[in-house]
Amino acid sequence: MVDILGGRHLVTRKGAAVEAEAALQNKVVALYFAAARCGPSRDFTQLLCDFYTALVAEARRPAPFEVVFVSADDSSQEMLNFMRELHGTWLALPFHDPYRHSLSQLIRAATFSPCLHFLFQAIWWKQSNCLQNHLKASLGRSWWN
Repeated sequence: MVDILGGRHLVTRKGAAVEAEAALQNKVVALYFAAARCGPSRDFTQLLCDFYTALVAEARRPAPFEVVFVSADDSSQEMLNFMRELHGTWLALPFHDPYRHSLSQLIRAATFSPCLHFLFQAIWWKQSNCLQNHLKASLGRSWWN
């Protein structure tokens, strides 16, 4: 379980609450900071959704990877609409959870969007290279440059 989210509840794009410990146990977790009003966030979200869907489809159940969305949106409705429109089946920190802001400051993601931060650094290179290759194939360039 990812200690940074311990004791928290997460929400699905349908609004259902789930316990973070149960949902993230034994998984590589990527925190995804983004906002619906941000053009680059919207573009990257679609690519991340495609990558996530392909990775989860190829993995044994339960998939060892999960994305947790940390919204930078202006309202809970804007966040839910963004999740329903473009997101994969990943989870999110609830909009009204004050930990959203603390987490953004801790990760220093508040200054740019989108931001994808992997919590298990030991697995970072394998996962990020896979994602980077997927993005290069989709975009013809790297988001890391």
